[in-house]
Amino acid sequence: MQDQIHRNYTGETIFRVLFRVPGVVLIEGEGKIGKTDCGLWLTEQLLIIPIRENEHLVSSPDDIATNIDTKGRYTQISDSINLKQWMYSNNHRKCYVMDEANEYLTNLRVMSSLNVGFTRLLPQVTKAHCRMIIIGHDFQGIDKNILRHAWCKGMIRKTSLKTAEVISILLPRIYSLKNIPRTNVKFDPYAIAPFTEKPEGKTYFKDTDKQLLWDWSNGKTIKLLGIKGMTLNRLVRKYVRGTLENEFNVSQA
Repeated sequence: MQDQIHRNYTGETIFRVLFRVPGVVLIEGEGKIGKTDCGLWLTEQLLIIPIRENEHLVSSPDDIATNIDTKGRYTQISDSINLKQWMYSNNHRKCYVMDEANEYLTNLRVMSSLNVGFTRLLPQVTKAHCRMIIIGHDFQGIDKNILRHAWCKGMIRKTSLKTAEVISILLPRIYSLKNIPRTNVKFDPYAIAPFTEKPEGKTYFKDTDKQLLWDWSNGKTIKLLGIKGMTLNRLVRKYVRGTLENEFNVSQA
């Protein structure tokens, strides 16, 4: 990505242009050409390249999520409801990567509840400080609402494992990227990246204390949660006390 592409448009410059403001960046290409790998690699770039937003350099995203199983590296969100809750859970800058868009957001089902639920989130990415990376085989076959210029900032068309073309209304012409490295994010390229309308797995809460308690009650250790035992003890006591007090008040009403 450090190759000089055209005058001041290095790979890093193109990256900054595409992600300068919240919105959607698409990745398309044939099978087994490194689309998912490229999408996860872009998240790594987001973490190290400061982005200029409203004439100020802003920090990298605090939260990254995806419907891809990244072996615990990123939060896995695989439904529209939890995605919306995650987007609005706090004011952090976020990035969400959706794989297999042609499977879930096909233009053959534009009025399906899954399509409608997801595309309704797209106008809200700015308010949620969110960047989205959507990956698919052929974007002529996905819901056309995703391609609207209001939120779609550009497309990366993979031409081989290490090369791609970048097309964007924000750029003066089509640019070529060469020597694209592999991502350091671990994932199974043969595993299905699920996405549904309603939750089938992990649930999210706006209240961070409740989120910690939920994750702990569903098997996460304090080490994985990144907290101390006393912190968990305090949260459990507080929640149990509040729950019992509510029951007590109801029984005395």
